[in-house]
Amino acid sequence: MWFKNLQLYRLTDASAVDTAKLGDSLSQRAFVPAGQLDRLSAGWIAPAPHAPDLFAYPCGSTFLVALKTEEKLLPSSVVKDFAAERIADIEEKEARKVGKKEAREIRERVAEELLPRAFSRSRVVRALIDLEGGWVWVDTSTASRAELVLQMLRETLGSLPTRLVDTQMDPVTAMTTWLEHGAPEPFSLDADCTLKAPGDGGAQVTCRRHDLSADEIIQHLKAGKLVTQLALSWADRLSFVLNDKLQIKRLAFLDLLEDQIKEADAVDAAAMFDTSLTLLTREGRGLVEAVVEALGGELKRD
Repeated sequence: MWFKNLQLYRLTDASAVDTAKLGDSLSQRAFVPAGQLDRLSAGWIAPAPHAPDLFAYPCGSTFLVALKTEEKLLPSSVVKDFAAERIADIEEKEARKVGKKEAREIRERVAEELLPRAFSRSRVVRALIDLEGGWVWVDTSTASRAELVLQMLRETLGSLPTRLVDTQMDPVTAMTTWLEHGAPEPFSLDADCTLKAPGDGGAQVTCRRHDLSADEIIQHLKAGKLVTQLALSWADRLSFVLNDKLQIKRLAFLDLLEDQIKEADAVDAAAMFDTSLTLLTREGRGLVEAVVEALGGELKRD
């Protein structure tokens, strides 16, 4: 159940979350499969397979939740082709030109007619509400999916005061400095990075499994390229990729934490789930706080 990504939101008022009603509130907005004419359906599911009745799975002062979406896949090119055939048929039979407004209405009707035949794609996105640390973490690398989770939480709970995290130092500036002069303790550079020249359409270079101290990397920096993604390790415990949007991606245990999971000797899947969730909470807090500190701390807001 380890998260692979952390989209970070600051929970500005943890007292606004009524933990006594959290699970019940989520269950009232449980996922229902999309109907024939629905393009998208979204609702909450139980995040732990062994606890199907718990919509907010507790771990100390944190709660794990999971949003399931079902989306109908109806490519615009398919709608366009079907609509073009219908428009051509009308123009031929009625010997007239179909106007822009009518053509748009035809495309809309065609989309509605094709919707019941469209394929569906389901996706589950998990989030952790950390009341003690004052965080909400969403396990996705896509900002729009993270925002959907936050939007659904606000609608379900009535309120969830959160904001994206702003730091004193811009991540691009910090990562460029770290690549050139070394990452601050307890971070260390790994072997992946993306460099981009400033401005729209600037040249971009992506390095994978590369010696980041190599001369060619230094030349890119001297040429004025800036770091927009950087692979790092934290305290020999976690590896991850930090990007210019302050998103944490490709989060993974290193050997030290892998050994701790093995030593926990969980007796079943439920115990292993709890062990992993406890480690995620503890280590995630440490990592996020260290990243924010390395970027000069959070910007204070009125």
